[in-house]
Amino acid sequence: MAPQAAQDNSKPTTSSSPRSGPKRTKKKRHHLQNTEESLPGVQKIKSSLRQTRRLLAKESLAADVRVETERRLKALEADLARAEMARKERTYALKYHKVKFFERQKLVRRIKQVKRDLTSGQGKEREKLDIELEGLRVDLNYVLHYPKTKKYISLFPPERRQIDSVSTTSDDNDQRIAVRALIQDQMRHGKISKQPENELESGSRPVVHNSHRSGEGSRRKDGPT
Repeated sequence: MAPQAAQDNSKPTTSSSPRSGPKRTKKKRHHLQNTEESLPGVQKIKSSLRQTRRLLAKESLAADVRVETERRLKALEADLARAEMARKERTYALKYHKVKFFERQKLVRRIKQVKRDLTSGQGKEREKLDIELEGLRVDLNYVLHYPKTKKYISLFPPERRQIDSVSTTSDDNDQRIAVRALIQDQMRHGKISKQPENELESGSRPVVHNSHRSGEGSRRKDGPT
């Protein structure tokens, strides 16, 4: 009888362990499902747009209904633009997450090293380190604030070590220079932090501006650094 009781007591422990497995799987599945469900929004809006345009094409449409439908058309067009922009941002965020992560880590490590060297640096050596630190901070902001809807151009592409000085005037290089110059300008005007490494260390999330939208002001909510 004693062995049988021991076998009965062991059943709950074996049945309870598999339950923790499916819970973790469920969470992952739920996260992926949320991402996928947000994508068809574009198609849904396009479908509504087609219906609205078909309605406006009717000559017998009452004047008040036409006015209301035209308003709806404009609202749907704006919704479509936002939905397409959001989908593009998601696509690029996933595509370039890894390369941006490694570049950010590399820059943060180098900034820390230069700061350490500055504590003992003097004269021309200190001036040189100050210039390097300023450039590294621009590069770090480049990674953190790169326009979300543009293809990311790496700061450290492997091919740059293999090409000559003539071939560096590529479209990618021009884009890198243009975005970097824009980042420098935003840093000068206080739109983004002049010491981005401090934001990362404190755990506060840097505010990303879509720098290539004309007329768009700063949306920064946190205080100046």
